[in-house]
Amino acid sequence: MDKLPRVQQFLSSKARGTVYHNRCYKTALAYLYQFLNNKYGSLGLETVIDSINQKTIDVYKLLDEFVDFLHAKKLSQASRNQYLTGVKSYLQFHDVDIVPYKFKVRVTLPKIPREDEQPIDQNDVRTILLHCHNQRLKTFILVLASSGVRVIEACAIRFCDIYFDESPTRIHVRAEFTKTKLPRDIYISDEASRYLQEWVGHRLGKDLDKATKSNELVFQVFKTNNRKVEPKTIYNKLVQQFHTLLDEVGFGQRKDGMARRKITFHSFRRLVKTALSDAPAPAGSEYSEWFLGHRKSPYWAKKPRERAEIYSTRCMKYLTFLDYSTLEASGKTVEAKIKELEKEKQIMGQKYEQEMQELREHTDRKLNEIILMIQKNPKLARLKREVLMTRPLKRK
Repeated sequence: MDKLPRVQQFLSSKARGTVYHNRCYKTALAYLYQFLNNKYGSLGLETVIDSINQKTIDVYKLLDEFVDFLHAKKLSQASRNQYLTGVKSYLQFHDVDIVPYKFKVRVTLPKIPREDEQPIDQNDVRTILLHCHNQRLKTFILVLASSGVRVIEACAIRFCDIYFDESPTRIHVRAEFTKTKLPRDIYISDEASRYLQEWVGHRLGKDLDKATKSNELVFQVFKTNNRKVEPKTIYNKLVQQFHTLLDEVGFGQRKDGMARRKITFHSFRRLVKTALSDAPAPAGSEYSEWFLGHRKSPYWAKKPRERAEIYSTRCMKYLTFLDYSTLEASGKTVEAKIKELEKEKQIMGQKYEQEMQELREHTDRKLNEIILMIQKNPKLARLKREVLMTRPLKRK
């Protein structure tokens, strides 16, 4: 398929300015290739364009049948729509006219069902990590769960992108691997940093200064001199190991009618987003949007040192899973706050009892005064109690 001139021309055009932008298009064309072989036999990725232009095949009928083909693959609806868009782009690139109104009428697309993703918390991550005995996978999960970095961005981290000499440890994410095509810096927890240093030492030796100058990818296993290791290759191996780990832990459930699992690498990104948004100020929603590389308000601006300090002091404890000293210290802090609240509650209770006692004594004195006033002047018994309570006793 890659050797076909029209396919090469299309993929080359889509690949400009990015590394993986044409991967989705390539997958879409692979599905189209399978569909044409199954449905039409003699048609290929190039001949189908000629057949459409010569009116021997109706493009709208072809695309509608392609939707049914994708549905049988048990892909997510978002993936199906994405691959359909890729095929439309390929056809239009080669002068096949697709009128939007006719496409909407002739091709029926299933609606994307909206459902909440399965959340995970610190205990779930801790359970996964305690059952993980693969050093590379455990380090990779800790980096994801403490930084919220996208999976392919984590796979593309080089040794020279890591700054162990800073606190917290900073990692530079290259622009060509980000979704927004903008570079950014992220931070990882001290716990993740220790595991990452051990992995770097295992890969390149104990000299971190020398190791962090290398341009090799951190999570590649073997050093290859003949070919360049792609982040996608690293991802394919790690995701297989992660799925095996999920099955061992009991978290391997799949979504209804889909091959996709409920817990994925992207679940750690959601965990980080939630933790940063719920963290005390000056962390919060704006900080979390910047940290994850989303679009943020242009008016939210802090210096790099302030951003690092916010992560270190406000967020890191919520993204630590195996460092029991940190967890214990965090627990002691919570316990101290609880004791302080209990003490404050006790003081407030004592103050309330004292005020009630003073009120009862004041009321008793007033009632005694009223009784004495009535005894001296029986006509006062006709007055309302509220009036008597406000009139002081006149002493002769």
